[in-house]
Amino acid sequence: MKKDRSFGIIVFAVIVFVVVFAIFRGKAQYATPSARPVKTGNSISLIKLEGVIGADSLNGQGISADDVKELLNEAKSDPSRALIISIDSPGGAVEPTQEIFNAIQRFKKETDKKVYISMRSEAASGGYYIACAGDKIIAMPTTLTGSIGVIMELINYQGLLNKIGLKETVIKSGEYKDIGSPIREMTQKEKTMLQSIIDETYNQFLDTVSKSRHIPVDKLKSIAQGQVYTGIQAKKLGLVDDLGDLQDTINIVKKDLNIKGTPQIITHKKGRSIFSLLGTKNNIPELDILKNLKPLKIEYIMVP
Repeated sequence: MKKDRSFGIIVFAVIVFVVVFAIFRGKAQYATPSARPVKTGNSISLIKLEGVIGADSLNGQGISADDVKELLNEAKSDPSRALIISIDSPGGAVEPTQEIFNAIQRFKKETDKKVYISMRSEAASGGYYIACAGDKIIAMPTTLTGSIGVIMELINYQGLLNKIGLKETVIKSGEYKDIGSPIREMTQKEKTMLQSIIDETYNQFLDTVSKSRHIPVDKLKSIAQGQVYTGIQAKKLGLVDDLGDLQDTINIVKKDLNIKGTPQIITHKKGRSIFSLLGTKNNIPELDILKNLKPLKIEYIMVP
């Protein structure tokens, strides 16, 4: 019994040590320019963004606006001449997507550093929105991108409640207070109201892409009806600048900025939580169902 208890204490202590070490390493990987000696002018910053935008998960997956802003602040103080943002995302919530886009724009203005986007397997919808903040976009030939558009998905389980004999009573202060309710059919007036919100948000998306890619809005609309494109197709349409992987993107930066030799890549990473280190996941089907029941969730996301 004593041996088992001692062994358990040792295992727990090791886990705690690994967690604390990983957290501090993640946060302090590049805290100040003096933390890792580099030659000014021969280095490139790198930030990798993976997952759904705005997702809060226990296992550290997803792209948080606060995390991105923190990483951008770290990249501001390093001696690199440019920043590469690697994106692998189907998009996500509207507000954090726009917040990240604005943060990248501020980064460019405050540092006078060029920002290059390297697309991986997918950089669609909100992922593409973020990419438009870059000075140059490089996609893999097989990257799934585009999907320019806005979507709101609502679930109605009124029929299910009727079958099992459940009835909910709603007391509200105004006609539209329970708009998007999952326990009743939506009225035409409500559909019109929500469609106006979707249209306004979509027009913001179009305006962002139009200004970034120098494509007139009238021409852009025909290729921005939610279609998904490969990297090759996106290049022909003017949605991306070049084709290649991360190393190709580094080579493009070297050529554009006349960097000689092999540049040092300064990678900025977000800290990992104890849950991600212990392998905890939150992809429990029941939780996903409950999340999807949340009404009025407007997203820039590629829906399979």
